[in-house]
Amino acid sequence: MRKPVAALVATLFGLPVAVWPAAAWPTALRTQLAPAARVTLNGAGANSIEPFYEKVLYDYHLSHPQVTVNYSPAGSSVGVSDVQQGTVDFGDSEIPMSRQELAQAHGVVAQFPVDLGGIAVSYNVPGAPAGLKLDGAVLAGIFDGTITNWDSPAIAKVSGVKGLPHLRVVPVHRADASGPGWDLDEYLIKTSPTWSARVGTKVPSKAWPLPQVGVGAQLNSGVASYIAQAPGAIGYVEYGYALKAGLANAALKNAAGRFVAPSVGSIAAAGAHAARLSWDHFDIVFQPGEATYPLANFSWAMMYQDQHNPAKAAALRALFSYVVTTGQKEAVPLGYAPLPANAVALAKSVLGQVH
Repeated sequence: MRKPVAALVATLFGLPVAVWPAAAWPTALRTQLAPAARVTLNGAGANSIEPFYEKVLYDYHLSHPQVTVNYSPAGSSVGVSDVQQGTVDFGDSEIPMSRQELAQAHGVVAQFPVDLGGIAVSYNVPGAPAGLKLDGAVLAGIFDGTITNWDSPAIAKVSGVKGLPHLRVVPVHRADASGPGWDLDEYLIKTSPTWSARVGTKVPSKAWPLPQVGVGAQLNSGVASYIAQAPGAIGYVEYGYALKAGLANAALKNAAGRFVAPSVGSIAAAGAHAARLSWDHFDIVFQPGEATYPLANFSWAMMYQDQHNPAKAAALRALFSYVVTTGQKEAVPLGYAPLPANAVALAKSVLGQVH
């Protein structure tokens, strides 16, 4: 039986087809390498990216029906642990795996950015305008329990809005470990000395540092739902979820001293400052610029660099190459900013190491 062209060329160079990276083959030979069998990829992780993945992964399946992708938006901590245990083909987290977490994995983990989002501080206060101005000191007081009512003089002074109702403030935090919680904790550490003193550290945490204050809710969906139903509530939630739920979002004081509300443009302005982006240099909270939203982050895909199944390796490379390029056209309508060019370049470079 005659060998396929790809196999013949691989043999001539002494390389098995399965280990020669698909990206190294000319187009015609990559076609020969395309898996004929159906492939199912299973992923789990960040809840914040779920609206984006839902649309992009569905579109990908329509054009590549032989590839089925299942994603469970169970939270970043689940994504990390599932990748460590090898129970999924890929994970997702707003905060990349740390050196300690990587050390607990069963091999080298490739991590690369797949979307750019923002963390909205959303509230439900009857009579309050959208875009209520808040700064780090006021937010720290709200989330540490020292500001208890919406007609607080501290809120009125910063927001410039008088006559807010005498309504109990209900701070809502994530009950599960999360990237959005890490981002808000980082913002408060950078903007409020009293917050750092209260939580006892200047190192942000994915686990909310004051769980005894206010109400805990699971995932972005749980926080958004609670805020929508509870007058007086305020919490942090992925901007895409806040947009979908129609929540009012605060304009936060940024590093330039301007109050900026979350939007695709202000989130993109934050991402533009990620000049040295990498898995261990990912923080874009409280970046400079008058139009920059101070609570933004990238979401990171995670997968093992060495794949035991050649068909899945090829499918993962093809899928995520689509996600970080063509799939980015879906970002804006869903409340995300398209990845900046350097983030796309980083993703392509890391994907090239998956084999």
